[in-house]
Amino acid sequence: MKRMHAVIVLCSAMAACVSAGIDVKPEQLSNFKRGFSTLEDVVAVLGSPTVQTTLRDGSTVLIYSFITSRPHPESFIPLIGPLFGGADTRSSTVVFEFDENGILMNERRTTSSGASGLNAPLPGAPPETDEPRQTK
Repeated sequence: MKRMHAVIVLCSAMAACVSAGIDVKPEQLSNFKRGFSTLEDVVAVLGSPTVQTTLRDGSTVLIYSFITSRPHPESFIPLIGPLFGGADTRSSTVVFEFDENGILMNERRTTSSGASGLNAPLPGAPPETDEPRQTK
């Protein structure tokens, strides 16, 4: 019985998603105002950025990157998993631009998501939804 519990715990741990970076939510971005918020305001709310660069003109760019990946269950099947497994992946990048005085001048957020492996949709295929299809 203890062996079965250990197997269940191990499988659960392996199936967990993996994440790295700082996930900046759109509602967090709404707290920052162009021409008013400062570099210190952003760092105080979001923490240290993934990348911070000061340009020649004295302006500063902060970049917050995030990625998360959830493996498909078949990825853990011996011999078959490496061939047909895969993962659902989501990433986001937020870029803040500040003038030489540290005042926020611009911000932008980009996101992407994708899947790999046997469960990945074919290029050009309509996205899958949980909603029932309606026919005419």
